[in-house]
Amino acid sequence: MTYFRQIIDEVAETITVPLELRHRWVKIIILPLDEVGSNGAIHKEQAGAVDANGWPLGFFEETFGSIPDFPEREPQGDYRI
Repeated sequence: MTYFRQIIDEVAETITVPLELRHRWVKIIILPLDEVGSNGAIHKEQAGAVDANGWPLGFFEETFGSIPDFPEREPQGDYRI
């Protein structure tokens, strides 16, 4: 699969498409890197930065508590011998 990834500081009104991707069926996704995260913006210099284990900086702080508590499991009964 051929792909092209580029991080741009200031987006122009037009997008430059590499020659090998012109006249092909493509998907263009635009993600603002300075607005990533649900509890605050990540600074531009932190975008793409990872910790010692390879996780994006602030990943666990942003996702902690995002899954609601699961209900208690009902009794399953006794095992028959």
